[in-house]
Amino acid sequence: MNSEKIFALPTTLTGSIGVFGVKFDASKWAKSYGIGADYYPRGSHAAAMHPLTPLTPGMKDNIARMVLDYYDYFKSIVATGRSLPVEEVEKVAQGRVWTGEQAKEVGLVDALGGLDRAISYAKKAHTKTENVEVEHWPKSSFRWEDLPELLAGQESSYLNIFHALLAVTMRLEDNAESGSVEHFLRQLKELKFAEKPHFLMTMDDKTAMDLIMRGE
Repeated sequence: MNSEKIFALPTTLTGSIGVFGVKFDASKWAKSYGIGADYYPRGSHAAAMHPLTPLTPGMKDNIARMVLDYYDYFKSIVATGRSLPVEEVEKVAQGRVWTGEQAKEVGLVDALGGLDRAISYAKKAHTKTENVEVEHWPKSSFRWEDLPELLAGQESSYLNIFHALLAVTMRLEDNAESGSVEHFLRQLKELKFAEKPHFLMTMDDKTAMDLIMRGE
């Protein structure tokens, strides 16, 4: 928020200046399965966030106050960073989302553009020659040889696919003359990937719990 200049692409989603609160109440669900819990709170709201504590009007009011406090704090940060009155921030806040182009019109960003334009601005504004080396942080520590270990916890079929693709890449590196895009695509067509069926099933929470309780 306190940047010297904020850039956004015309279609970048910006804004979403808002806060919401959630109280997870599983008391009715637990009761339907004979599940209970004992707790000994030291205050009227000490167990407000306990999942088996029903939401009371007092808890609801308390959560609403906390949400509004966080929301006011959020708006104050935006107002300070963008040099806008809090009243103006409220007009563009309320959780609404803007495109980058709209955000520029309402004062949430300064200019349209991506990372390249932001770097270009920084060079012009803070260097004498603009002939500088740009470092990107955090620095990537990824190495190709580490990828099999990262995928070790995945299904073996995915690991096999990776090994096949890596083998194609290594063959291309060994033979510079065949390192064209067309040759790479031909190599990919020769790979034999085992087809793996996928299933998607949805159910309500009570049906799901019934299956779990029955060990299915």
